[in-house]
Amino acid sequence: MDQPATSPERGSPRKRRVTAETMAEAGIALTLPRVTVKSVAQSLGVSIVAIYNNIEDLCALKALVAEEILRRWSPPLPADDESMHDALLTLASAMRELVHSNPGIAEYLIGLTPSSIDAIRMADVVQTRYRVRYDLTPKQATWAVITVVEHALALAEIVYNDARRDREYDDAIAARTDLDTLPGAYDTIDRGPDGMFVWSMRTVVVGTLALVQAPDFEQA
Repeated sequence: MDQPATSPERGSPRKRRVTAETMAEAGIALTLPRVTVKSVAQSLGVSIVAIYNNIEDLCALKALVAEEILRRWSPPLPADDESMHDALLTLASAMRELVHSNPGIAEYLIGLTPSSIDAIRMADVVQTRYRVRYDLTPKQATWAVITVVEHALALAEIVYNDARRDREYDDAIAARTDLDTLPGAYDTIDRGPDGMFVWSMRTVVVGTLALVQAPDFEQA
């Protein structure tokens, strides 16, 4: 009688087929800051060599993961009855949510290269919608969207995040008698990180609109 096939050793990771899709899925689960060739290989239960057989290097692996994150994300586009001011604020808030939901994506977005095929295509779709909806020139649409997106990425990544202690020290600063201006700038309204982000982005949006609508913008 034939002997039964030897069962796999218990506890060993189940090997998965190595494809762009499975590597991207593993990378998303890990999050971009934790993506390495070794970590993805371990997640898939394969060797490091198996990963390198399908990807050029770590940068390419991270780009693969980031591009898949962006393919699954739908940026908000201006509605037919929406002002450009409101549409840009909505876009800024969506970028902040994207950054906070996907650690590491901000770093990828600020360093796009010609090989970032899907990310650049998505950016073009957004800018084209702004150009058509608000009767802008290509330069106006591109500068408006990029300016707002870059500031939203920076604020979301560095300033208005979970580590920010918004009002923890406000009362103590407001009570100082050796300061002339700062105490008077603190109010009693607790806007929270979300409110402060929108407040800051309103400044960016208003300034951006004034700039791109200036008569000499195309010559700048």
